[in-house]
Amino acid sequence: MTWIASSPQERRAQLGRFVLGTGNIGGVSTQTGPGLGLSDAEGLRLIDRAVAEGFAVIDTADIYTGGNSERVVGVWNAAHPDSGMLVQSKTGFTSGGPDLSPERVERQLQHSIDTLGRVDLYFAHTVDPKTPWSESLPVFSAAVESGRIRAYGLSNVDRAALESALETADRLGLVRPELIQNSYSLIVRDDDLTVLPIVQAEGLAYSPYSPLANGILAGRYSRGEQPEKGSRASTGRRTDEFLGDPGLMARVAEFDRLAADNGVTPAGLALAWLVNHPVVAAPVIGVSKESQWQGVHEAQSLPWTAELAARLDELFPAGTA
Repeated sequence: MTWIASSPQERRAQLGRFVLGTGNIGGVSTQTGPGLGLSDAEGLRLIDRAVAEGFAVIDTADIYTGGNSERVVGVWNAAHPDSGMLVQSKTGFTSGGPDLSPERVERQLQHSIDTLGRVDLYFAHTVDPKTPWSESLPVFSAAVESGRIRAYGLSNVDRAALESALETADRLGLVRPELIQNSYSLIVRDDDLTVLPIVQAEGLAYSPYSPLANGILAGRYSRGEQPEKGSRASTGRRTDEFLGDPGLMARVAEFDRLAADNGVTPAGLALAWLVNHPVVAAPVIGVSKESQWQGVHEAQSLPWTAELAARLDELFPAGTA
């Protein structure tokens, strides 16, 4: 499989409907450590299931569970050399803060290649205020030109950072970033008025993470429930903010009723909104239970209407966060 960069439509098709997030393999964060997410064996079975479900991309990062996620994905990749799956990873987060210094990006890319077997798509995981794009982007660009990776992207960027990166790449004659991975869901829609217009105008591929807002859009906390210790929601930086907002949670309860009226789970409706979004390429989703596959299936089979889209826009207006 080669990375097709000739048009946004072809890029979107190649990414598939969903990207498999593997940050839950071995734990849910570097802070909680291994043991609270999926075991190695469970992680390997998850990837097998995703392939059977038609997924085309496996997403990981050098920081996920202290490197355990990359290691398990690498084990799977080595056992399936002809799978055709795209492997994407990210770098930039460290225990000491953001670090996209050229030396570190180069070192971490090689480490990820060695661990995973190959890296097809590589992301700057964050913005590093200490390192200008003019220093970090040449490393990503050179990796594409040399064939070490197929394309690169940016994650957790606001409008100013994205505009600066694109301007820098053009001014220096570098290969441009082609993919954007930000937090985006019905609850977190600040990219609507800032990042997505650039994504659309520049023909970039937008592959958002946290499409269920740490489970809040999966119907888990609509009646005042609190996240279990060690769950992804319990470590989400904005979970307490969302759960503590009575107005938002009232709209979430109405969203749950809307999902039921349409014969799907809340997760299915939230994912269907993204699947039918005109700018979104493929949301990154993590799956840890058999029941969670139901939302994936519902998202792809729910008949989509302009009326349903308009009702969701009423509940969760564009530009909110």
